[in-house]
Amino acid sequence: MITRMTKKDEKGFTLIELMIVIAIIGILAAIAIPQFASYRKRATNTKASTTAGTFKTGLGALNSDLGCYGISVTGLTLIDATLGGSGAGTILSGPIISATANDAGAVVTGTNGVGAISAVGVSVPGDVFVRVGTEGASNTTYLIMTKHFRGNRAYGVDGDLEAMMYFVQNDSWVDDDTTNGGLCASAPAFSSTGITSGNDLDAVDAGGAPTAAWSVLQ
Repeated sequence: MITRMTKKDEKGFTLIELMIVIAIIGILAAIAIPQFASYRKRATNTKASTTAGTFKTGLGALNSDLGCYGISVTGLTLIDATLGGSGAGTILSGPIISATANDAGAVVTGTNGVGAISAVGVSVPGDVFVRVGTEGASNTTYLIMTKHFRGNRAYGVDGDLEAMMYFVQNDSWVDDDTTNGGLCASAPAFSSTGITSGNDLDAVDAGGAPTAAWSVLQ
């Protein structure tokens, strides 16, 4: 026997029910989207600060081997004849693999007082900008700066106070890969001849907003 459904048996959503569902989705979206953006910003900032720590470790290994620090360079192997040097270093933009004896990549490399040269391979994650410079020919101290393309913070490590990490923050730096070569924050200590000695990041105007100068990361 065939049973026919009447209009009374048909089920569906009323207009009020649909409006309630749409309102709930809108509320959830209003909460979730800013939270996601904030989470992504924190994650990218963490990647930049971790990269600064990685380069600090590489500089420590270089100093153990050579008795001095070095600069950031890419496109070289660990046995390349053009390794060494001092000064401002090159701004590296990841992803870049860590250099090996056979594969060209990113390195920190320097020359000590008697002309000996060494290098340590250090990788650069995707969308991270990093620069390492030394104060001049003696390579006795260094300055590291990093920033992630999608982050709003730049990070710095001063070789004279390497136990501290500095940061400066500006929301206008998110998705900026052109200002100061992608590093965004200013660091007057970097120059063609190297960096000045002393506490280079302490109270230096770096263009942050609302905090204008570098601050110690707590």
